[in-house]
Amino acid sequence: MGAIEIKGLKKTYKDVEALRGLDLVVEKGEVYGFCGPNGAGKSTTLKILVGLVHATDGEASIKGIDVINDGVEARKHIGYLPESYGMPGWDTPRKFLTYMGILSGMSKEDAAKAIEEIAAEINLTENLDRRIKTLSKGNKQRVGIAQALIHDPAILLFDEPTTGLDPIGRNEVLDAMKAFADKGKTVLFSTHILSDVEKICDTVGIIHEGVLMEQGGPEELRQKHGAKDLDEVFLKVAGHG
Repeated sequence: MGAIEIKGLKKTYKDVEALRGLDLVVEKGEVYGFCGPNGAGKSTTLKILVGLVHATDGEASIKGIDVINDGVEARKHIGYLPESYGMPGWDTPRKFLTYMGILSGMSKEDAAKAIEEIAAEINLTENLDRRIKTLSKGNKQRVGIAQALIHDPAILLFDEPTTGLDPIGRNEVLDAMKAFADKGKTVLFSTHILSDVEKICDTVGIIHEGVLMEQGGPEELRQKHGAKDLDEVFLKVAGHG
């Protein structure tokens, strides 16, 4: 059984089919790059998994728990970083993360301990007591990652986690995701930056117009399609190459 399993997932917004029977399996402990252009259905898929969007049809599970019918239980195992995240700018990361930990059912003391450990892991410690509104985009992204980790979930869902970051910030976020998987967590992240995927992913899924077009390891896909990189693979798979 995969850590994340999706079968025949569909989502229609009025006349737009965002997902058209998506099938996807993410194994425990792997980094899975969910790739595709803007509007391909990546964010919709993640939002269904965390209960922000209701599926039109199909099945989805987290650690064998039915997301559609038992979402509250499934979400206990998920850490989620949305593409855009509204944080209270007047708060410090420490205060904000303490609040998020308490919302997750942690004691204030346990949250405080977790914050220190996570901050050290993702290079946030020196900014824990600065106002969030004064932080760089990269450090704000670290705060977002920290809130996804605060309750020590088994599965991390990150939506476009490196978009808008400078090269240093991108590499730090990518290194952090790989480190999470090395500790046994399952990481599913969406992106349209295929060079990021090549750096850290065990498995790549290419989605286009709501359908999973191709899946496999980066090297496997490059060889299969006679491509020099994943950008070329995507162009061929999506019918543009």
